Amino acid sequence: MGQHLNYSGLVIAGIGFFLTRFTVTLAIYDDPVRFYLAGVLPLALGLGLAVFGVALTVSDVEASLVRTTALWCVIGAGTMLVLVVLTLLGSAAGGATDLATIRSRAYLSNFLIGGSVGGTLTGLYASRNRRQRATLRRQTRRLKVLNRLLRHEVLNAVTVAKGYATSSGDDYPDAGSVIEDQLDAIQATIEEVKYLTRSADVNSRPGESIDVAASLDEGVETVRERHPDARISVGAVPDGLTVRANERLDQVFTHLVENAVGYADEVDVSVTTAPDAVRVSVRDEGPGLPESQRALLETGEIEEFDDPGAGFGLNVVRLLVESYGGTIETDVGNAGTTITVGLPRAVADTPDVGPTRSDLTRVRPATPHLVVVLGASLVAAIPYGIVADALGGSIAAIGVFYGLDDPLVGWLTHGFHSAVFGFVFAALASMSPARYRDDLLTDLLAHLGVGLGWALCLFVVAAGVIAPIWLRLLGIGAQIPNLDLVLLLSHLAWGASLGLLTPLGYRYAVPWLTRLASRVRPHRRRRDVLE
Repeated sequence: MGQHLNYSGLVIAGIGFFLTRFTVTLAIYDDPVRFYLAGVLPLALGLGLAVFGVALTVSDVEASLVRTTALWCVIGAGTMLVLVVLTLLGSAAGGATDLATIRSRAYLSNFLIGGSVGGTLTGLYASRNRRQRATLRRQTRRLKVLNRLLRHEVLNAVTVAKGYATSSGDDYPDAGSVIEDQLDAIQATIEEVKYLTRSADVNSRPGESIDVAASLDEGVETVRERHPDARISVGAVPDGLTVRANERLDQVFTHLVENAVGYADEVDVSVTTAPDAVRVSVRDEGPGLPESQRALLETGEIEEFDDPGAGFGLNVVRLLVESYGGTIETDVGNAGTTITVGLPRAVADTPDVGPTRSDLTRVRPATPHLVVVLGASLVAAIPYGIVADALGGSIAAIGVFYGLDDPLVGWLTHGFHSAVFGFVFAALASMSPARYRDDLLTDLLAHLGVGLGWALCLFVVAAGVIAPIWLRLLGIGAQIPNLDLVLLLSHLAWGASLGLLTPLGYRYAVPWLTRLASRVRPHRRRRDVLE
């Protein structure tokens, strides 16, 4: 999963926001029902689409899902645009188009919003299907590995054990130890099968912080014991370097180094770091990795062969790295082969209810956190409105930015602004040091400080400068900058409310939402049938 903003989400947000330009302005009817259906409802859908796009931009979801959803959103809007324009042109008598008088732009905008929403839902469905197909492919490859493990490792060991068990003890004095070794091998294989079966849910990622240096040393030492003549050099590893993996990480390094030793006597292992990943490279100067094994490592494709001498090491490497959410790259040339494993870097432990982090945005909210931020933002919009109305302001006036000074439109667009700025607040709040989340009081104070600071920034930049410029573009006179006391107090009430509600929601609502999601998730984690 990517570690930066999902910029494709901004495409969805931009389409939703742009299409709301005509929903209310050109849909003013004397009949309230027609006004709400043709103006307010499409406005709500368009703004909701924009909020959803912003949420996808900062959320902890696969970048491919966001790209697919954005593509289908564009396709939905574009397809509806073509159909509506052709229909309007075809229905115009004599080719004359009197579209302005029948508010065609309002109709066009509303249909485009419907097409965009439909395309977005289609994109989510398509992404889910693609993810399910990928999961099935991974599970099929896993079953192939399990089949090979059972057939070759277990059956071969059973055959050897039977042979020694039926032989004369005088002819084979070491039969007992050989049988014991074979039984140990069977037990080890069963444990491997048990682990691979238990970890069949590839959508779950390990949550342990594993020390890279310790795992690498253990893996290399295992190879040195098996191949004492091999010359294995390991580069420097930074102290305290950890990745998200589990206790089997050393097996990844064991199999990779042992595979390299099979091609050359000298093997070089190096470690490089990035803000969000650790890359471990194993290089040898042998004849080169076969194409089938390159495909196995990079794509997981397993050939239908039954050569026991081929081993299962690379199969295990692929399955383990895949379960860690890592990547594998191979570089084969005249100078030899380099296999590089990229693993997600572990960050400092934070409370379970806190969002995950990245090097750019420092926040990747999961779905429960997005729900909390959205709810807190919408609730925080109420104190803003109460303070504004009490001091002589008007929430209805916000609707002017969207074409109409109306209380319903004003509150609807005000909630939209609050949700968008609330997601930005969540990103800013996550940048506070982890020590401020040690207890509820410091967590509240940290979020409160960020909320008030963000509110002041919005008061000066958004309300003080951008809003007056927006009004002037609409032909409405406005002072620049517009630093009004009512606006200041309203924004502070919003920031304080958001700053207090968000950490409370993280602490108390997120665990409940997580449990609820686990109960309704269609692909629940399967119980290990071997236990």
